[in-house]
Amino acid sequence: MILGRKTLRDMKRGFSQFAVVFLMVFLTVFIFCGIGGEWIGLRENAEKYYAETNLADVWVHSASGVGGEGLNNVLALPEVLGAERRAMAEAAAALDGKPKIDLYILERNDISKPYVKEGAAFGAGAGGIWLDARFAAARGLAVNGSLTLEYGGAELTQSIRGLVYSPEYVYTESDALTPDFRNQGYAFIPSALVSGNPDFVWTQLLIKVKAGATDFAALEEKVGRALDGKYSVFIARDKHASYQMFQAEVEQHRAMGVIFPPVFALVALLTILTTMARLIANQRGQIGTLKAVGFSDKRILLHYLSFGFFLPLAASVLGACLGPLLLPPLFYPSMSAFYTLPVWKPAFDISFVVMPAFTVAACVLAAFFACRGILRMKPAEALRPKAPKAVKGGGGGMRAMRKLGFYFQWNARDMRRNKTRSAMAAVGALGCAALLVCAFGMNADMNDLKVWQYGQIYKFETKIVLPENAPAAQADGIAAEANGEKIMERAIEVRSGKGKYGGTLLVTDGGSLIAFTDKDRRETALPRDGVSISYKLAGQLGVKTGDTVSWHIFMEEGWKECRIAGIYRSPTTQGLTMGKEVLEAFGYGFEPTAVLSAERYEGGAAGEKAVYREDLYAGWDDLTESFMLMVWILIFAAVLLAVTVLYNLGVLSFTEMTRELATLKVLGFGAGKLRRLLLMQNLFLTAAGFVLGVPCGLLVIRAMTASMGDSFDMIAKLHWTDVVYSGLITVGIAALVTLLFGGKLRKLDTVSALKSAE
Repeated sequence: MILGRKTLRDMKRGFSQFAVVFLMVFLTVFIFCGIGGEWIGLRENAEKYYAETNLADVWVHSASGVGGEGLNNVLALPEVLGAERRAMAEAAAALDGKPKIDLYILERNDISKPYVKEGAAFGAGAGGIWLDARFAAARGLAVNGSLTLEYGGAELTQSIRGLVYSPEYVYTESDALTPDFRNQGYAFIPSALVSGNPDFVWTQLLIKVKAGATDFAALEEKVGRALDGKYSVFIARDKHASYQMFQAEVEQHRAMGVIFPPVFALVALLTILTTMARLIANQRGQIGTLKAVGFSDKRILLHYLSFGFFLPLAASVLGACLGPLLLPPLFYPSMSAFYTLPVWKPAFDISFVVMPAFTVAACVLAAFFACRGILRMKPAEALRPKAPKAVKGGGGGMRAMRKLGFYFQWNARDMRRNKTRSAMAAVGALGCAALLVCAFGMNADMNDLKVWQYGQIYKFETKIVLPENAPAAQADGIAAEANGEKIMERAIEVRSGKGKYGGTLLVTDGGSLIAFTDKDRRETALPRDGVSISYKLAGQLGVKTGDTVSWHIFMEEGWKECRIAGIYRSPTTQGLTMGKEVLEAFGYGFEPTAVLSAERYEGGAAGEKAVYREDLYAGWDDLTESFMLMVWILIFAAVLLAVTVLYNLGVLSFTEMTRELATLKVLGFGAGKLRRLLLMQNLFLTAAGFVLGVPCGLLVIRAMTASMGDSFDMIAKLHWTDVVYSGLITVGIAALVTLLFGGKLRKLDTVSALKSAE
């Protein structure tokens, strides 16, 4: 009971130091569990969604069609758990603007099943259409209404039986980056509606593999033999565009979630160590008295360990409870604008218990190291005042220090006597600097990437996207009317001895509205008579100029070999680029998919869609909104860390140096000079921490860019403005905190401070 009251009294007297411990532990756990609950929730919600809909493990595309014999051959493979056929057709809805619909014709409904959000369950033998729920919402369509689809020169009018989500469309690609749910969607119909068409073929094969079957390269060879080589594309789940994009997003959030906690945890440990060391030193006489009146060393030890246990425990519990409740909802609005999941909610993970428990244990251990020495002393020894710390040094070093002036000598001596406190200040500044540098650096790099792609590389004002299979006359007419340049963009696969990757083929017909840059972002000219490859894809494939790769357009069977004639760097799209003549030399026809114009072109009369430069900029901002939210959280956390740590250290330094400061005041040092004395030390330690924090921030930026996914090629670098902004904020906080102690210095009672210890 006595020690319990003493604990509460000591916490009240050292409120600021213990408040810092509480806050740092709280932030450590709050951010870890909050961001962890968000990204683990994203992962688990998606995995549950994939499991409920039985998402395919492999997609095989075949332009010539998958026959019954080929299907049976695939089903007979030992790695295959199940397989089913379907067909996909590009359709247009008979609505304003002729929105594009990916129409899937299902033979069965066991793999990659549509998730019914509203309406009836899908029936393979029934009539009707099951429509993309987000497209329906954007267009005001509802269950039991009707929809007419135009495809293959025919019309299909059906009742809307259900509104669905598809696990293959968690992310939907768009020409303007932001998913355009009003002008693109997907739909499912049973094969009974088209079974009478003699030209109908099953163009896709969905495969589920058995547990443990992870060698997809070997499986592709077997599937190829089973289909007698009649297939064009084999896509494993981790290469599927929607799945890959969402997993990359989750990985970015996971990476951000592990940046904060170690910094706050380290500061919390240093704070508890410093605070307990000071508390033990100030209560040396009390400890001696407790020993003298019969309190055992074990009981006294448990009393002081309680400071490192109960506060961190309370902070951990509060952080673990509030983090998953408050942080994830901040990200869901921007995330749900790009990704489609039936459920958005945070998840629990066992690490939310293990990590707080480890943090509390570390705080208890820090408290133990701070107080173990005094407990070995005898009562009589503990009752005597502690001798001042001796400062080692002398000779030439000391003589050199004397030439640097009193302020420098005094601060150097104080820092050498209080190494833990000095280290804590430097670590706090290091953490603040690293977080700020990372935040400003990522913000600048993301904006730089946007300018690189949509300002430096894209020099057009309007991109007129042509309808599927648009006649050549339409492309020529728009190009003439808009004074534009025709381009062809198609999805491709590229492979080398090191692996196979998906990408984009860009074919140009001369012109200058798309520029190319080298690995250092300098504009460069690519050889017109050869094939060039993007810098990142070349690295993934392990090839360089002069090497040979194989490639083919999606849905085109057979591979083409080519020698790499040039390498360019693209920030958002990886693949190959070539001129029209080179494409035709490979046996492909030049089929324009878009027209680029340096002018603003309205169009739209013949089904084309105009995408403007401002649409691309806005789409990029929308795409990175959740990421930039994390950046602002990072900046807020860095500032909070710096203010809290430096203010706590200021209080601690002022308390520990009261006697020395009082002596200097008696000797004629005014409050201004004393403030300057403290400011020099704080700025020195802050500067030392900042210098170390800058490279740490750069390392974090590099770790973040590595999690951007296969499509993005982001150059991790620091701009001098990022370093300057981070430095000004860090040093400014240190100076501001020091100035806050001006009042304390003016009110310092020299008589009380200089009274001898009784």
